[in-house]
Amino acid sequence: MLKKIMRGMEKWGHYLLALLCAGVILLSAVWTRGQQAAEGGHQAALSDQSQRLSQAAPKPEALLLRPPVTGEEARGYSEKPVYFPETGIWKAHPAQDFFAQEGETVRAPAAGVIEACGEGSVTVTMENGYACRVQGLKSVSVQPGQRVKAGAAIGTAGGRVPFEGSGCVCVSFFQGGAAVKAPGDWAKIDTAE
Repeated sequence: MLKKIMRGMEKWGHYLLALLCAGVILLSAVWTRGQQAAEGGHQAALSDQSQRLSQAAPKPEALLLRPPVTGEEARGYSEKPVYFPETGIWKAHPAQDFFAQEGETVRAPAAGVIEACGEGSVTVTMENGYACRVQGLKSVSVQPGQRVKAGAAIGTAGGRVPFEGSGCVCVSFFQGGAAVKAPGDWAKIDTAE
């Protein structure tokens, strides 16, 4: 009996093997097509849901930022390299600098919670998901966890700003840890509370 099976396999085995391979390929194709259809439907549902949520979400109003000091802007935001005479280097400047007199009160550019402070800087986590870092402070008058309003005193000017020296206050904004342009417009009003 075994000899008959072996002779049959020698004569017809390659046909059986080919038939088995064709079946596996056919089942694989049917399964893959079903998975792609299910995934495409899932992606379409997610896209529709995302679109509905974005249409339903209120559009954020432009944020009005408070200048940190009374001085004019000394250097603007630039993703292209700019020259820093204090250090003699060229590098991007993802921040805005404002001229400041030593001892001048420095104010929070936006409302939020103090995330960190020290070494001449204060970081405010804003309610819209952005964070704001103010550098160039000689003294700091806030503590981590403290809630501040836009324009609230956070320290005094007169510290050094990395790469830039003294005589200015530097303000940088971040979203998801990446430096970004200011998420609003600077107020054209007095910085007093």
